[in-house]
Amino acid sequence: MKGILINPFDETIKEAVYTGDYREIYALVECRTFDCVYLDNREVLYIDDEGLLVNETRYFTINNRVLAGKGLILGSDKDGETADVGLTLQMVKDMVQFLPEGHKETPYMEFTAWK
Repeated sequence: MKGILINPFDETIKEAVYTGDYREIYALVECRTFDCVYLDNREVLYIDDEGLLVNETRYFTINNRVLAGKGLILGSDKDGETADVGLTLQMVKDMVQFLPEGHKETPYMEFTAWK
């Protein structure tokens, strides 16, 4: 499957090949655990779930979200199965902004009580 890999460490955005084995996401994103960020109803960004906890990380923004570490965009079909990315490389390049080296984000968590 065709995906798009965002690498804030060398500030590149390039096409990537994903075989469908979820373990390959760990290798492409270079992480121990990943999280899914839905960019829209079809496109999913896989990102390092511990990205904010790494000392030497780099950041990028996409859809007004600041994210840490590498990200892999893949598509999903109507059944929620992984599919080829529906965005073009140029579309992703237009959506992403790399933040400068030295930029820091503070991990944040909020709890809301149910009534």
